[in-house]
Amino acid sequence: MLKAVIFDMDGVLINTEPLHFEVWKRVFQNRGIEVSYEVYKDCIGSTAKYLLELIRKNYGVDFGDDDDIRREAAQMKESIVKERGFPEISGVKEMLERLDSAGFQMAVASSSAEKYIQEAMKTLGIESFFRVLCSGENVKNPKPAPDVFLKAASEMNLRPEECLVIEDSTNGCLAAKNAGMKCIGFRNPDSGNQDLSTAALTIDKWEELDDELIGRLLHMDE
Repeated sequence: MLKAVIFDMDGVLINTEPLHFEVWKRVFQNRGIEVSYEVYKDCIGSTAKYLLELIRKNYGVDFGDDDDIRREAAQMKESIVKERGFPEISGVKEMLERLDSAGFQMAVASSSAEKYIQEAMKTLGIESFFRVLCSGENVKNPKPAPDVFLKAASEMNLRPEECLVIEDSTNGCLAAKNAGMKCIGFRNPDSGNQDLSTAALTIDKWEELDDELIGRLLHMDE
């Protein structure tokens, strides 16, 4: 029986994927590189470290593990969020309330920085729903490796098979599969054309995760 739901954050709980592409595009423009979306999209759901590796492979420029790039991106994102606010996704709070009423434990397992995850959840007023907040920056391997999902399950004292993941990206769905967890794919058009085929099912809006579907999830078979 499933006991917990582990959420990705960007593109699932907040609609930040377009913001991330805007930030990174500007960061690399400042360094003379015009990053195309076709290259960038392969890092959606993963970490800045993975993006830097994609830049090396596709543009032949090796920034190593450049703290200045990360710092500039973080400052730029912080400035944009301060100006515009966190981009919300309709129906998130109501969906969390339904899962909470059904007795699910909940966690966030995101590739974003821990401070950013905490700030986003607090600002949107949904932090109280989550028992655990995990950042991919605090595990060895980024998505599509399973590390961050396994860490979230461990911190809830649950086995992987007791956890359901909700993801909007190819990397995230693969990470859930690699963790031995069932997955629901959330189709967010702003996350690009992601391959969610490894998910057990997909939904297009949070209203679809209604009481009937939640009841089915509670008894989802292996």
